[in-house]
Amino acid sequence: FDLTGATVDPNLAALKDDPRLLALLPTAEEFADPFVEPVKIVREWVGEASGDQFGWIARDIGDVDGDDIRDFVTSAPLKHTTGEKAGRIYVYSTGTGERLWQADGEPGDQLGNGIEAAGDVNGDGIGDVIAGAPGGNRAVVYSGVDGTVLLQLHGEAEGDNFGQHVATIGDVNGDGHADLLTAAPGHDAVGADAGRAYVYSGKDGQRLWQVDGEAAGDGFGSTVYGYNDGRTQLLVVGAPAAGPRDTGRVYVYRGLQNTPAFVIDSDETGGALGAMFAAVLGDVDGDDYPDVYASDWANSAKGRATGRVYVHSGATGERLHTFTGETAGEGFGTTLAVAGDVDGDGHADLIVGAWQYGAAAVSGGRAYLYSGKTGELLRTYTGKMPGETFGFDAVGIGDVDADGMQELLITSAWSSIRGYRSGRVLVISSGVEQHR
Repeated sequence: FDLTGATVDPNLAALKDDPRLLALLPTAEEFADPFVEPVKIVREWVGEASGDQFGWIARDIGDVDGDDIRDFVTSAPLKHTTGEKAGRIYVYSTGTGERLWQADGEPGDQLGNGIEAAGDVNGDGIGDVIAGAPGGNRAVVYSGVDGTVLLQLHGEAEGDNFGQHVATIGDVNGDGHADLLTAAPGHDAVGADAGRAYVYSGKDGQRLWQVDGEAAGDGFGSTVYGYNDGRTQLLVVGAPAAGPRDTGRVYVYRGLQNTPAFVIDSDETGGALGAMFAAVLGDVDGDDYPDVYASDWANSAKGRATGRVYVHSGATGERLHTFTGETAGEGFGTTLAVAGDVDGDGHADLIVGAWQYGAAAVSGGRAYLYSGKTGELLRTYTGKMPGETFGFDAVGIGDVDADGMQELLITSAWSSIRGYRSGRVLVISSGVEQHR
């Protein structure tokens, strides 16, 4: 489906296997040099087949193979594996490029629609993985080491879309096991599709917390994110049809409280704040407290689906930064954006994707790296091939190649590198020197 509605063409599905279309796809040489700017590609992975949309989401999961380099999980939730739209998730060694393990969903599951590092759920000292399967109304926790299933969580009723997005919240109950945050944006407790968010014990799956959306249709829990550094616990929940304009609200909770510490509402041109991603970036403003990011890819500031994202103080709720896409239809803000401190100034930065950006090529995509401290645009990474959709998702992944510069994990889920919308994932150098 089309996240922005800006490129809908009812004939595209019929064209995907047409040899005339395939003849127009970029060549292998063009795929090897996909950027307008000089960009160093450190690693590359590609989808297995046409239509996989490999790279739907990609997440840093820490070092799971013991080489002191952070590894990652990515997904292809529409991949046909055990059946139609079963979905598949993949864990890769960023150091070697090797696939460490993979896991498949059941028919219709859409496993990997949401994925995230789960923290250490089983107490083996290695980070684990949680994946949502909203078509199956469930979420699954896997061992980060080998993909063994550790725990399954299930929605309360058919149609809840339980597991649409998933996260960890660290160890909130003090039992030595990371706990889990997930949601059911289709839950009907206070009205149809009002939504509900949950925290579960990672040790035994016991429900520790739940909060409902405010009104029917809110979609509370369309995105979730958890943060726990041992001092501060923040839970972030998006509801893209909530708020005073019904165009989105993001709720920020301190620990397992039932009332949010503050909310972030869409502005007068808002479209769907909290539909895709909201997150905790780390300390942006230097007050020793983590700050919050919220995206609205459908914001119409410069026309339909321009996109806009916000950074708010986690301590006070005050808005620190607003970033807006350049043109209508580019869908600026479809990425998680957590980049870490890329420029080494002691402040968290952010990497924002605009997957439909088209100045260099139709739907070529672009990613924007911003300083969290100043809001300055540090660098852009612009796709120059039609349909590449670079910036579908983006996060930081640390210094993979030990050159002193931080790398970025960025996806192109609609890339046709191995067939129509097969998808690919890149680790690229940020190209930003660290402050000394």
